[in-house]
Amino acid sequence: MSGNIFSRYDRQVWILVGGSLINSFGFSLAYPFISLYLFMYRGIPMTDVGMALLIASVVGLGGQFIAGEICDRFGRKVVMNLGLTLNTVAFGLLTAAILTAQGYWVFVLLMCFREVSSGLYRNIPNVMIADVVGPGDRNGAFSLLRIGANLGFALGPILGGVLAVYSYAAMFGVTMVCSFVYLLISLLLLRDTKPERCGSSRLETNGQIWRDHPFILYCLVTALLSLVYSQMLTTFSTYSGSYGHIDESLIGILFSLNGFMVVFLQYPIAVFLERFKLTTALAAGTLLYAAGFGMVGFCTGFWPLFVAMFVISVGELVTSPPSMNIVARMASPGRRGRYMSFSGVIGNTGFAVGPFIGGFLMDAFAARIEMMWLSLGALGLVCVFGFLLLRSRVSAEIDKSEGVARVYPRLHR
Repeated sequence: MSGNIFSRYDRQVWILVGGSLINSFGFSLAYPFISLYLFMYRGIPMTDVGMALLIASVVGLGGQFIAGEICDRFGRKVVMNLGLTLNTVAFGLLTAAILTAQGYWVFVLLMCFREVSSGLYRNIPNVMIADVVGPGDRNGAFSLLRIGANLGFALGPILGGVLAVYSYAAMFGVTMVCSFVYLLISLLLLRDTKPERCGSSRLETNGQIWRDHPFILYCLVTALLSLVYSQMLTTFSTYSGSYGHIDESLIGILFSLNGFMVVFLQYPIAVFLERFKLTTALAAGTLLYAAGFGMVGFCTGFWPLFVAMFVISVGELVTSPPSMNIVARMASPGRRGRYMSFSGVIGNTGFAVGPFIGGFLMDAFAARIEMMWLSLGALGLVCVFGFLLLRSRVSAEIDKSEGVARVYPRLHR
């Protein structure tokens, strides 16, 4: 890890960080507003809007799974370009659908199309980074990618909110342009990073994944953890505005806290964690998740909720880079795309069902709302034990970070 941050990483990493920032800026500028558009301006009930989002999310998992297969067979860049091309087309069609006031099912189909296109390229930057960055430096490289994406997400809604006052079609048009710019960056600046010996038959590869019991254990634990984490994007805001008694502007500040913590703290925390085993970091971060979500039900007012969001955000900062790193280490170079896509599909399944589970718990424990959040905290503790079990199942070679542990070997634990 000698040298400054710019010389430490391959040029490919910085190109991906910049492209990720542009892409997430464009996405967050428009797509989070689509439910508001369908509800307020097209008069579609929220139940139907929620069903559309669920259908699109489930369909999109197919694109993510296919991407892992074809990127290991034909190359990372070709899948990246295909996904970004389809994503640009999808946002162009959504722009046209808004301009021509299309019906509900047209939007459902276009949202499914967009989710499939997104699934094709979503994990490719992670695969490319794993290809070009050594195991000891991956925590930091993955954290830079998250910083770029989160900075885009922090800035995009600001412009999106302004454009929404004038034209929803303009919002989606700008998003289409951002996707096209990312496509140009991929076409002109990125190189393919697929290892020379890469790919086997699909049957053999799928069998390899299912026989990799530590990896399947990891996927199941992360799916359950995703179910817990998804509450931050759904029921947390509902609780804050109703049971927590704070208004929408203060809820926005809570979410801004999460975004800016990622931008300013993700990299130094990721580098610090390089001296610990990957499963140690995963268990510690998940314990923070359990504590943060478990305390939400006892929080009333802005500052207690601020503390809960802070604890949850630190948990996210601790778990995110090691979670990508350990998958890269579990997979051979020729199966890296398949492993990352498979883990992404299983994890996103937790995100897909999480809002439904959270809504059910909120209704079931309406009279004792703290029990809902304690239940989520308990699920987090189950995940902690899952990562500790994983620690006993993976080899020491897979579990090590190899970063500053090479300088401080006694701290690598």
